[in-house]
Amino acid sequence: MAGEDALSGGNTSIVVRVGDTVRRPIGHWTPAVHRLLNHLARAGFTGAPTVLGIDGDGREILAYVEGEVGTLDATNPLAPWFRTPQACRAVGAWIRNFQDAQAGLVLDPAEPWRRAPGATLAPGRVIVHHDVSPYNTVRRSDGSLVVLDFDFARPGDPIEDLAWAAWRWVPLMAGPGWHGEYGVAPAEDIEQRQHANLAGLLAGYDPSPEQRRALADAIHEEMVRHAADLEDMAGSDAAFADLVERGYARAARTDAAWWQSQRLLPRWRTLLESRLGTPALNSDE
Repeated sequence: MAGEDALSGGNTSIVVRVGDTVRRPIGHWTPAVHRLLNHLARAGFTGAPTVLGIDGDGREILAYVEGEVGTLDATNPLAPWFRTPQACRAVGAWIRNFQDAQAGLVLDPAEPWRRAPGATLAPGRVIVHHDVSPYNTVRRSDGSLVVLDFDFARPGDPIEDLAWAAWRWVPLMAGPGWHGEYGVAPAEDIEQRQHANLAGLLAGYDPSPEQRRALADAIHEEMVRHAADLEDMAGSDAAFADLVERGYARAARTDAAWWQSQRLLPRWRTLLESRLGTPALNSDE
């Protein structure tokens, strides 16, 4: 189609801009995703893409979202605002509002999800985005957030998106491989950044005491599950095979091993299980 401009950031699909719209490939999961997005729009939730239909080439049409994207690239590091506790607080609030806006959502059993074809909603479960990451987030000029790419949405536990966001936004990663992409300064106190960002995320979402106690395990589970998902999809999708070849699954497992060694230390447990805000950094002695 004339007038198409490729958009950066997509690792697994070709996404283009056409005027004030975005065109993306569809899959067997698209009807379920569109049902979710249309419900969110009717509920007044403005933090997700607006569905405009399917074009003549069989691609979904979404409204283009103007704003700053949380690009992750060592040569073009994450923009300064996206590194802050304020950003993490906004993300936590986005997850909470996304879940609240799902009230009254009715699914069609004939519309499968990508990674959980037969999954249904049940009491205590919500639709989980499953990739609330900086690279999928647009900050509008008014400061509000839009999270893109719902391809991996599916029914799940509400804590899953919070755990994923902790991994990707704080970030809870084995260093120093992530330092370039996240704009870490040479003399920066990494631990202080992580603590402040995690406190911001928790303040924005306001998890229950039970969720706080479960979060450390949930973060580890998201890391391990993501590695397994990548390797599983690599068997039938060349784009995911490329991600595995480039070390994405290996990096997730490295993060999981690092977090497993960190999560019971007092400095993390105090923050995860306290509702008093950011604690003073504690010694692990």
